[in-house]
Amino acid sequence: MVAFLGVSGPARNPVRPLLLLALLLASCAPGPLTAAVVRPEPALRIAGSGPLSVGADRLQPLPEGPAAFAAIHTLLTTAARSLDLELYEFQREDLAAMILAARRRGVRVTAIVDPSERSSAGVWDELARGGAEVVPFPVEARSIDHVKLVVADGARAIVGGINWGRSSANNRDYDVLATGPVVANLERVFAEDLALAGRPTPLPAMQPDPAVRILVTRPGRGIRTALLRLIEQARRSIDAELFVLSDRLVLEALQAAARRGIRVRILLEPGQPQNPGSMRALLAAGAQAHLFPDSPNQLLHAKLGIFDRATVLFGSCNWSLSGFTRNHELDLQIDDPRLAGVFLDRLDVDWAAA
Repeated sequence: MVAFLGVSGPARNPVRPLLLLALLLASCAPGPLTAAVVRPEPALRIAGSGPLSVGADRLQPLPEGPAAFAAIHTLLTTAARSLDLELYEFQREDLAAMILAARRRGVRVTAIVDPSERSSAGVWDELARGGAEVVPFPVEARSIDHVKLVVADGARAIVGGINWGRSSANNRDYDVLATGPVVANLERVFAEDLALAGRPTPLPAMQPDPAVRILVTRPGRGIRTALLRLIEQARRSIDAELFVLSDRLVLEALQAAARRGIRVRILLEPGQPQNPGSMRALLAAGAQAHLFPDSPNQLLHAKLGIFDRATVLFGSCNWSLSGFTRNHELDLQIDDPRLAGVFLDRLDVDWAAA
């Protein structure tokens, strides 16, 4: 099982590109959205930099929903041999149509799904009828397969926190489009999950990749272990945007960091009932904490931590007991000040709005 890959030291000469430009949703989103509700985009938005060379990998930051879905659109429409998907929520009929079109041009489609997420059942049934192999992950009571991963042709992958729900493009999420050895290691996670689901498949060889560390839970509890280490090792700052902050060990570690003089800045989703109490506990310890602006059409769905403006931890895992111990989750830990800078630019905009 992929648990920890080596991590290189922080890259030198950090650059934090802050690009402000008008992004119309029609030009970013993947074509017409069937049965999708998408909030109009504000005129000025943060745009990620171009692809970043991180060790042997190339990573395109996708710090917002429209950018992520533009990349997903390209991935689905240009796949030539295979599409491997592992998604918690999938209600976008337009993306399902792209996958079915890929099947018709001979692309093999394999999907690992959470059978307990019933709102997506219709789309998965449609894909199965169209020739995709749809494999249910063996979820247990009070657990889910919460991974968000798509790999095209074994060569390009999009991984992070974004669901493929009807309004997911509105939400604050963080993802990357990756090429390089990280993709082979993500494919290994996918193959291991197929085996857990009763469909044994040859495991790709593990690729040396000191730049990107892949972390999973169930099996394993590597994400919380890595997070607690990053909090403990932080020397200047910890910034985070979080859908949920409720894990007691992590909350206590963040309080301890604030008390020893680390600048701790946490932005939380207001709709989660645990978050106001966590915010009060952080404020009492000297941290900075705010709730994301409350909106009926938008969630702060992110699971992002940035440490000393140089290391990022992000993916599908909420900072909760269930995320760290019961669910199947997938995160990346990457030491690169440039990637941290792009994500910080997005966080800074959200912080100012809060």
